[in-house]
Parts: sequence; structure tokens; C-alpha cells
Amino acid sequence: MLRLALLALVGAVSALRVVPGAIRMGAAVGDKLPSSVLSTCGVSGKKAVIFFYGADDAPSCSKEIGAFDANLAAFSGLGVSVVGVRNGAGDKGIDSDVKLVVDEGDAMRSELAIAPDLFGLLGGRETYVVDASGTVVGVHNNQFDPASHVTTALAAAETIPNLNPLEQFAASLGIELP
Repeated sequence: MLRLALLALVGAVSALRVVPGAIRMGAAVGDKLPSSVLSTCGVSGKKAVIFFYGADDAPSCSKEIGAFDANLAAFSGLGVSVVGVRNGAGDKGIDSDVKLVVDEGDAMRSELAIAPDLFGLLGGRETYVVDASGTVVGVHNNQFDPASHVTTALAAAETIPNLNPLEQFAASLGIELP
């Protein structure tokens, strides 16, 4: 009975979050991610996927990490780095080829204004895809479908044009070449 009630609650919360305009993202397509976030993640001047999750050992989080891990070759083929971000309490030392960083004191989440989910019980699960200049080209928020973050990020990454090294360097400096 308790399990049924919990499933009903989760379903109700999920339904509330899909109302148009109800999902609040920390950054939107076209925004620049803060340079401090890009630097902490080690992706300044690079095309990247940065995904925020809760804890290495939480079932849905480990599914998300595993899904990104399984698709690293596809992202790499597009020249896109993948970085997972969790807070210090969520760092359980999981073994993954995905680069994982700790968000000490939730500094990056705070700077991006990533809102908690499920009435504040869960850290927001958000994914950002950025081009080499740090401009957001894709965002996704779905606490209950971790694999959707990978498919959405891959689709967004495929839209980022491939730049030659000079264009990439200029983009990392925020300079647009003619």
C-alpha cells in the first residue's frame, strides 16, 4: 500500500513538471554558462555535455551515468566532452569512463540556480549541452527518466557545427571570426 502511494505521488509530481512553463531550468538555450562552471568541469573552450545528478550510488543516477558511459564513443565522435556533476555527499567513488566532478557546497548548482526536485527532497537532475564558446545549445530536466538525458544531449550535440582549430580557439575566447 505504501509503495502504491509513493508511486502515485511520484506520478503526480511528474505530471506537474510537464505543464508548459512549469519546468524551471537553471540556464536556457542561448545563455552562456558561467566560466567558473566550465572551468571547474574542465571544459572551457570545448564542446561539452554537463549533467547534474544526485549520488553515484542512487539507482536512477547510476543508470544515467551508465547510459552516458555507454554512449561516450558517440559523443567523442562529435568532439564533445561529457562531465557528470554531483555534490560532495553524492561522491561514492563509482567506476566510470565519464569524467565526474564534485560540486563542493553545491556552488555550481547555486550559480546556475538549479532548483531541487520533488519538493526539495532531490537535487535537480539537469543536463546542459554547450558549444566551444560556452553557449547553451541544449537543456534537459527529467528526474524520473535518466536515459532521456543521454538521447536529448546527443541530439543537441549533433547540432553543434564542427569548427576548425582556429575557429574553436576564437570561440573559446568569445571571438566570432568573419
